[in-house]
Amino acid sequence: MKKWFISAFSIVLLMLTLGHSVDFANTSEVIDTTNLDKGIVGISYKTTDKLKYKVLISKDDSRISYPFTADGNAVNFPLQLGNGTYKVGLLRNVSGTKYVYVSQKTVVLDLKDPNIVFLNSVQNINWNEELKAIEFGKSLLKTSSTSNRKLSTLYGYMVKNVTYDYDKIPTLTADYIPSVELTYEELKGICYDYSALFASIQRNHGIPTKLVKGYSRFVEGYHAWNEIYIGGKWVIIDSTVDSTWKGTKASVTMIKSTKDYTKVNEY
Repeated sequence: MKKWFISAFSIVLLMLTLGHSVDFANTSEVIDTTNLDKGIVGISYKTTDKLKYKVLISKDDSRISYPFTADGNAVNFPLQLGNGTYKVGLLRNVSGTKYVYVSQKTVVLDLKDPNIVFLNSVQNINWNEELKAIEFGKSLLKTSSTSNRKLSTLYGYMVKNVTYDYDKIPTLTADYIPSVELTYEELKGICYDYSALFASIQRNHGIPTKLVKGYSRFVEGYHAWNEIYIGGKWVIIDSTVDSTWKGTKASVTMIKSTKDYTKVNEY
């Protein structure tokens, strides 16, 4: 929600320079396509070399990069660019902005329902049934019988109870990834945190939800918000902006206009 987001989440991709790897790891051990029918790939790699790693996912002319910690833990990444052929790679930093491939795989996505991609737990919307945040979401929405009611109930809770953390941005690195659990426990965060928490609870209830990054006329600098699939269409929800407007005379509507938002990436 500040200009910091530009360098933190956009410029990484622009600066990425690809090299050629001479020591490819066993691709089947690094890149897991078991859940390709859900629109995700899993990546796992362990090393003690202390170097930086990135995941690069590309389709046609689009490329999305993600920070990656090579600690052996499997991490899911979405294939959110539609059906077709993807290249999925794990890259190691060798110097400056130059990276070389550790492993690369070509996969073909062919989903009957493309919205299934936005129901998963992935790196920046990382959730599971054991999280307190997810347990709370179940309790909060248990009497909401429709997707619309679930949406409005969660939105109302977020706007009323979560506070924007203006002191957090200066402490973050370019590779920052939200913690759904921490945001729920502290009830504060930046727009990236709000959007990850919102998406995790909605997805857990079977409602396709995107975390979107880009620009809004309501915010100075790079921003994050949600899109929810309701009534056969995607609608924009911005719980961050609306929570900062509480207590003011601003006119607030839950569903935002697309003309007020410019999307750069979605997850």
